[in-house]
Amino acid sequence: MRILFIICLSGLGLLLNAQTNGYQLPVVAFRDGETLTYELSYGPITGGQVTGTVKKAGYPFAGLYHAIIVAKTTGIADMLYKILDVYESEFDPKTGLPVQAIRNVQEGSYRQYIEARYDREKNIIHSSLSGIHKVPMYTHDITSAFYYFRSMDYSKMKPGDMIVIQTYFGDEVFALKIRYRGKEVIKTGLGRIACIKFSPVTEVGRAFATEDDMHMWLSDDVNHVPIRVKLDLRVGSIKCDLISYSNLLSDLKRVK
Repeated sequence: MRILFIICLSGLGLLLNAQTNGYQLPVVAFRDGETLTYELSYGPITGGQVTGTVKKAGYPFAGLYHAIIVAKTTGIADMLYKILDVYESEFDPKTGLPVQAIRNVQEGSYRQYIEARYDREKNIIHSSLSGIHKVPMYTHDITSAFYYFRSMDYSKMKPGDMIVIQTYFGDEVFALKIRYRGKEVIKTGLGRIACIKFSPVTEVGRAFATEDDMHMWLSDDVNHVPIRVKLDLRVGSIKCDLISYSNLLSDLKRVK
């Protein structure tokens, strides 16, 4: 679930200073009140649901966006191994950079709760679990990275181009590398949708046979909504599909 969540979604106090001047979201791909719901399946078995919402934040983060992503097991999977992971982020609407992030994980008997506060002037993170960490400039949490990735301008990218987003996830710095593949029309439960295809780089090991075993499709429109994420594992294929949405900037670009 941890790896899948990084990619499904794969899309935060005011400490921004001169270091972030000029660091702006290229485009705006979402708006206040947007909700996205995904279904997670392993072959014919439905095993989970992921929901992402973003809205204007209240006190003490007025002027920021508050995004929440919830990943949970459903059905038989929930009975066998219950997962409820909640990720929250308060981020600047102009830069997409987080000010605060929360990771609240419940996976079987395992529990972890982390609050992380971002100091842009010193490029450090204050973790409630492990203290102070030095991080690269413009580091995101995994939730703000989801929305930042959607807000990038892909119009001049060529197949093979690489995107790197520095993230702080699970109390570790993690470089999220995503390769641009081109454009493609895919068939979904919501119809045939024009998409932009990406391949996040995977680590070869027990789960993945190659670095090219994850693929994701974003809608080729102003929303850049993740439509599908597919993982080709050594033990089979996992798919995460968008099944419902509300309050997008514009309706999805369907193809007849």
